[in-house]
Amino acid sequence: MASAQMMRRDKPKAAVTVHHMLQAGLRQGLVEVSADRLLHVEESLRASYEAFPKDARGNVPPHQVLPALTRAYFSKEHGWLVRGLESPGAPVIAPGESHQDARLPVTGGGLYEVQILKDKAPELARALKDTALSPVAVSAGLSLGDISRTVAALEQLLLEESLPLLRASYFLNGLDNVDPAERLPPPVAESQVHEVLLSYLLLFRHGLPRNLTDSESHQRLKQRAKKTADWPLLSQFEVQALNEVIHDPGTISWAQAREAVELIATRYGHWQQSECEDMKSTLMKMDTGAGRVKLQDFHGSPKHPHYQFTEKEDYLAKAGILVEEDGEKYVLIANYLLGPSNCIASSEYFAVCCLNQCETVLSQFEMILQAPAAPVAQIMQAVGRLRDNSTASELQESLKILVDDTGAVVLHSPGFRKWLHQAFPLECPRPTAQEDAAEEAELAEAREWLEMDEAARRKWQPLVVHPSECTRIPEWHAENSEQGPGGPGMHAEPEGMLTEV
Repeated sequence: MASAQMMRRDKPKAAVTVHHMLQAGLRQGLVEVSADRLLHVEESLRASYEAFPKDARGNVPPHQVLPALTRAYFSKEHGWLVRGLESPGAPVIAPGESHQDARLPVTGGGLYEVQILKDKAPELARALKDTALSPVAVSAGLSLGDISRTVAALEQLLLEESLPLLRASYFLNGLDNVDPAERLPPPVAESQVHEVLLSYLLLFRHGLPRNLTDSESHQRLKQRAKKTADWPLLSQFEVQALNEVIHDPGTISWAQAREAVELIATRYGHWQQSECEDMKSTLMKMDTGAGRVKLQDFHGSPKHPHYQFTEKEDYLAKAGILVEEDGEKYVLIANYLLGPSNCIASSEYFAVCCLNQCETVLSQFEMILQAPAAPVAQIMQAVGRLRDNSTASELQESLKILVDDTGAVVLHSPGFRKWLHQAFPLECPRPTAQEDAAEEAELAEAREWLEMDEAARRKWQPLVVHPSECTRIPEWHAENSEQGPGGPGMHAEPEGMLTEV
């Protein structure tokens, strides 16, 4: 182990420099982030962070864990599918295109590959890349604070993409005069801001492409929307957001309108989740067992005012939603709900999808077990707190297969993800082969990380193996390797509501 420790001290200056570059990039990205918001992000990430093995300083490996935690945060908290952060194996859909235009699946890379970071915060993207691609022997790793600040900075960048829509919403309601000193719209009456925010919601909800200049067309669109059955709920959602940021009635400033828009953007995923639940209930009525629906029943279901199941077989197979057993094809309910065809409010950098309920389930396991691995008995006790135990014996037998030679089951592993699908088939999707490979890469990096630190190795002994024994090793483990970059469906619009853009 002494040689490993010597390797860690070989290039301390390189590790320090990379860490300082990351902190500099984060300071710039966190200028607009409040302390309360940062605390919320940290608390949301804490249980998952604690479930990963760490070195003696309490840090986690820098490459595989960060994108996994970030993806889980946005999927669980907001239902956001961030472009460049898609799940490994998930089809890639370009901004403004439908699921029918999906390209080949991505393999899953570092957080530095997220498009908005490359476009809007290139220095932070470079620092994240240097951090991710640093050899394990000289890497400082990432603390909970590092990860929380990174996620908060990315979240703020995504929220700021709502500002052009807010400016356009002022214009579309005839409020395009600008304060010469501030170069922003001046304060306006509260009633006018309500109209502005409702316009913002229609634009946000519609996704790409958007018409931000034809006010007459937009007002016709709004009048049609006001006649739909869903309008009172949409209006109530907007009123609640604005009421949270104003304290005295009267004129509303741009800053207050911006604050309300950020509330709307962060909460929209939860607000629209009721439509996801309606769709889930419809699919459950056709469930043949184990959270799946026959393909012919899926396509033969009646058309619903808000959604319709018309995705073609080719897309379903490409997205990992379709399975075939004994000559019969089935649609996996959880996989379908999380599929890109059910994402709305598509923008250049993210789309709003159904909330990932499996990440909530996994977080509950992490909070109960408070360890990266646990014996079968402890996991089954946790299961009893999360669901009925009608199939406990079957689930326990499946868990026993995953036990390693230390008598524990690793939570962040391909096998446990598959078991979650078995235990919670309506919440947890069946992992794709690419997702399995990504989980294996996380394990490989964690094991290599522990090998480099004797104190951490003793603490997390059940997870430690020599890197050569891992099923998949990060490319940068090899000493001489070169460093490199590691519609149909939901929410069909009510007739006549948003057909004119």
